[in-house]
Amino acid sequence: MLTGSCGAIYADPVYYPSDYPAGYEVRPLTGLAGSFGSYPDGLEMDERNGNIEIKQSLTGLKYLVWYVPRGSTDTCKAFLTVSGVNYPDSIYAIKSASGLSTPVYNASLQQPAPCTANCEFDDGHDDDNGNGFADEPPLGQEMVPQGVSMDKSSGAINLKQSILDGALGSNPAPGTFKDFVLNYRLTDRTSKALNRMTLRLYYYKNKSQVPAALKKDLEEKKKFILLNNISDPYKVSYTVKKSGSGSTSREREVKCRPAYIIIVQQ
Repeated sequence: MLTGSCGAIYADPVYYPSDYPAGYEVRPLTGLAGSFGSYPDGLEMDERNGNIEIKQSLTGLKYLVWYVPRGSTDTCKAFLTVSGVNYPDSIYAIKSASGLSTPVYNASLQQPAPCTANCEFDDGHDDDNGNGFADEPPLGQEMVPQGVSMDKSSGAINLKQSILDGALGSNPAPGTFKDFVLNYRLTDRTSKALNRMTLRLYYYKNKSQVPAALKKDLEEKKKFILLNNISDPYKVSYTVKKSGSGSTSREREVKCRPAYIIIVQQ
């Protein structure tokens, strides 16, 4: 049962998209009436009643959720995780190393992806489970044919080899970037149901070339990824931007996805 310091909010701390049909909403525990919210952006929550559409939410992320009872100013907070993998937003130097980027599971650095029995990363439109193509990803999304050097059994990305293999072109200029869709299947309780996330590879010759604005975005994204270094939801520092509340055309909205993997030579 998912609880905060003022009581339970949702039944479970971790939700698996494969457990629910499209359009199904996970609801707060019976009797909760008031206002709800979540952080960071990516959890498809109806703030009027707290209903969450898990299947439409970004996976592999840990969210802060809260509830304010009707007629009260007290706020109950807790964590809720939508199961899946994520690649930590980071800068990787590849001059003397491969710059290996490895996925983490259920928003925990201490939990590698559960792949003891043939996980499949970078799944293609191939009907490898013999039940037709309805549950297969679209054609043309595979990352390996685009030059990304990925271990398909673990999801680890060799960033140096990816640059050599042309993931960002034959001779990428500083600032070159490209978005990729990763389709994957895990051998956890989802039983290899299809899951997906997006990530973005950047390239610079050295760290000093990384623009200040991108570094700022990277630090902001790191705040979004509530990994297991915070156990008390009341200690999370966050700012929620409401649409139209003081935003200007110059401001860029930073989101959890795509994950930023910034590759530098040195």
